Amino acid sequence: MLLNDRKLLRLHIEAVWDIHLPPITQNSVDVLANSNQPPWLLYVAQMANERIYIWHSNTDNTLRQTLQKRMEDVLTQPVETSIHGIGREIAFSFTGEARMTFAQAQQLARPITPHEQTLVEAWQAGAAQYFFTPERGPLFGTIRDGRLLSIAHSARRTTEACELGIETQPEARHRGYALAATILWTHEILREGLVPIYSALAENSASRALAEAAGYRVFARGINIANLP
Repeated sequence: MLLNDRKLLRLHIEAVWDIHLPPITQNSVDVLANSNQPPWLLYVAQMANERIYIWHSNTDNTLRQTLQKRMEDVLTQPVETSIHGIGREIAFSFTGEARMTFAQAQQLARPITPHEQTLVEAWQAGAAQYFFTPERGPLFGTIRDGRLLSIAHSARRTTEACELGIETQPEARHRGYALAATILWTHEILREGLVPIYSALAENSASRALAEAAGYRVFARGINIANLP
């Protein structure tokens, strides 16, 4: 399934914030007025050689000018700089070039079924209710010695795309479990005919490294402004 970066951006934004956008044919678009509205006023995606501005529908021209100036100031700051009211993320799309084969992934991870709710609940109280709802599937993870160590799921789902959610117990990291679960989840999402998307906070270097190892590439670097200082 070949999609350009603008289409991928729309799928990503709609999935993460449960909103609806028009086709991104221009460099500036508004969230549809009859859609849910996002918690931010402005989202800017830097993609290759272009910058896309996505606006909350309830922003007038004066506010937009102020927000645009604010965004220009933010863009001069290092990625690791924490700024109140500013969110930074990196969005990835799947390329198919993972550093672990599907067969190798199957040796480390497998489907997590409803029969294993007790194991999932032992992970964290209330986790079974969260993970075993239809929109969270498919579930893949690693179980060792009767304990769930890593789990991949659909954190956000639309009729066109799914965003990965991946969690691993701290003591089980760097063993390939999260990578294996991510590869199996991605394979299943593709089998469903949906677009798998991975996103990470810009400062989360471990998550970014996992995305790249699982065969994902950066297609957008996003910044959103939730409020003005």
